[in-house]
Amino acid sequence: MTEALDRALHRRLLFTFTTGRSGTEYLARALGLFARVHAEHEPKPTFASAWRTVLARPETAREFWLEHKLPRIARSHAPIYAETSHLACKGFLESLIALGVRPTVLHLVRPARDVARSLWTLGTIPGRAFKGVKYYHSPDDPRVELATGGAHLAWHDYQLCYWYCLETEARAQRFRARFELLGVRVERVELAQLAEASGIRRLADALDLGSFSTRGRIKLLGLAGRPTNRKLDSKRAVGLPDDELARLESEVERALASAAGQSTS
Repeated sequence: MTEALDRALHRRLLFTFTTGRSGTEYLARALGLFARVHAEHEPKPTFASAWRTVLARPETAREFWLEHKLPRIARSHAPIYAETSHLACKGFLESLIALGVRPTVLHLVRPARDVARSLWTLGTIPGRAFKGVKYYHSPDDPRVELATGGAHLAWHDYQLCYWYCLETEARAQRFRARFELLGVRVERVELAQLAEASGIRRLADALDLGSFSTRGRIKLLGLAGRPTNRKLDSKRAVGLPDDELARLESEVERALASAAGQSTS
């Protein structure tokens, strides 16, 4: 057993299961308000740097943890280490659990339409655009939960973003069902719940994070509800009307239902 793994087995680690564009940076800042917590958003070595390798060869996640990520985490001496990258849930957490670590997983949820619209306005299209391929699942990836029966090949870009949100939720439900039985705590957190200082306090109580640091107490009111990582300069100037979004979403849901029916027949 490596020294870094031994330390991980004897401290609390918090990670997220989430889509991204869901308040992960905001969550890291909120968790960092507490005296016992060392919180990061996407520190190096990043999960993103290894994700496509792990997707192709899942067994390499173990190497990433033992030789790269856990030694970096071990540099922090805080009782609780939290990292909010949305990439951790894309094939890495399972390997960490297999090593014997029992992290707390925050299932951070933002409405699917809000996330999908954010991805679309940024041009981050799963399976089509550079960042969409680099950071997000697409229907063409191996081991996805929601098969499309090939319908995605003709989909609007927004529909791929919406599919990704549904896929992530399906993966989260499967993860919970599988790993809560092994002692992994999965805590569902709605982004909207953290918009007020009282919501941040309730999350801290639920997770037993302890008290705010002196600096954290001062920063709390300035942080609560303040948008972060909005990337306004990168977003399209014109959006899609709600009735069009509803139509596109319904097409995705019908395609998934049809593909699921075909797979069970």
